[in-house]
Amino acid sequence: MGITERRNREREQRRQGILEAAWAVAEEIGWASFSVERAAARAELGRATVYGYFESLDTLIEAMAEEAVGMLSDRVADAQGLPEALDVPLRLSQQRPAAFALLFPQGDPDPRPAFSTPGLAQARAEARQILTALHRFSTRAAGPLPRDAAEAQAFLSAIAMAGVAVPELRTNTPLRRRWQEFCLTEVRQAPAEAPPGEDPTAGRRVR
Repeated sequence: MGITERRNREREQRRQGILEAAWAVAEEIGWASFSVERAAARAELGRATVYGYFESLDTLIEAMAEEAVGMLSDRVADAQGLPEALDVPLRLSQQRPAAFALLFPQGDPDPRPAFSTPGLAQARAEARQILTALHRFSTRAAGPLPRDAAEAQAFLSAIAMAGVAVPELRTNTPLRRRWQEFCLTEVRQAPAEAPPGEDPTAGRRVR
């Protein structure tokens, strides 16, 4: 191994160590108190050293958002079926709450510029797009979803995110499964939309 290759490897290892320390800080204290200084202290490095890898808080946050997108993407890719896929946001929020909060912020937005950069906005958009991949599991469901692909994707994303937002669903897997099946059953039982120009009441018996 040449000197340049070894230095590049060592630099990448140091960079990854900083990210791991940053995640540890974010998981412990949340994003409101997160800072480069706290991440540097956890990594046992000087602030100037961290800035040598991440030139600003913005850059560090964007790198962490990129990793969070990878976490979400891997979980969706590994899902074995629709129920497991629908639980991906919930599992991420339980196992990596800081990563989930970075991609899907709740409540008032963090006023610091680092949390409103174009790079972070793009990562959050990618996270929403990943959830639309749940649509591919709909072929395994026991019935059709909305005909329009965008509507079907939004429908499944909403079911998945509700599992995070509603405390009773978040903590009770059997109840969450019943609710998911209820939503899918309601769609399956809903009358099909009439083609444009066709009277949806045509052929019905008038009492």
